[in-house]
Amino acid sequence: MGKTSDQNERGELKPRVAELEKILYQYQNRNFVMELRASLDRIEQMKRRVEELE
Repeated sequence: MGKTSDQNERGELKPRVAELEKILYQYQNRNFVMELRASLDRIEQMKRRVEELE
């Protein structure tokens, strides 16, 4: 007895879901790095401002 169409569809979807999860993880990491850089920039700006005020 062969696979049903549902089984075939699930089999085809599993690799696609795995690929999309990988892409999502990469974007989350990229966003995290961008947020860290933005925070570092703000910290450096505040540090310069404090030095100016001293």
